Order: sequence, then structure tokens, then C-alpha cells
Amino acid sequence: MSGASPTAHAASFTPCNISGKQQQLGASYVTSLTVQGVSCAKAEKVIKAYHQCRHQGGGAAGTCGATLLGFKCKDGKRTGVPNVQYNATAKCHKVSNPSKRVKSRYTQNT
Repeated sequence: MSGASPTAHAASFTPCNISGKQQQLGASYVTSLTVQGVSCAKAEKVIKAYHQCRHQGGGAAGTCGATLLGFKCKDGKRTGVPNVQYNATAKCHKVSNPSKRVKSRYTQNT
């Protein structure tokens, strides 16, 4: 019954309540934040640091390859309107313990 595994894996992420904080986490809007083995408070710090690093690495369309607060993050595919905005998913994992993960969806105005 390996078919149940992806569902169980996806269900292990816990959503964080970021209501009122969507514009304070580094991107234009962070629309969702989920965690696995990490507190929501820590996840907010990781995502904010990631977006700050991204901006330092090339402005709104920048990338970040640094380790931040012990986490490595990368963007998923970016979709949107060229030269206006894009939507993406940032996925982060703790370098010393990859089962500790943070996922975030965001919109970045360019």
C-alpha cells in the first residue's frame, strides 16, 4: 500500500496562521506557510531571512543559495506576469536535520 505514503507525507505539514503578516515576511505577499518539525515562529524567521537574501541576490527576481538560520531554501517554478509579478513556492529544510521543513507560497511584485 505505498499509495498511502504521499498522502501521509503531505498531511505531516502543519499550516501556520500568518493572518495580518502576509506583507511582513519579506516578499510582496506570503500567502501560505506550512511546517514540519519546526515552530511557526521559527518558520517566519526562516522565510523572512530567505526573502531578504533573495532581494540582496538580485532584487525582486533574485535567488538565494545561502544557509539561513541553519536552513537551505530554494524556489519552485515561478509563474506570473513578466515584469509585473510572479508566484512561487519556497521550500526549506534544516541542513542538520532534513526532516525539519518549511514550505511557503508567495507573490513577489517586480
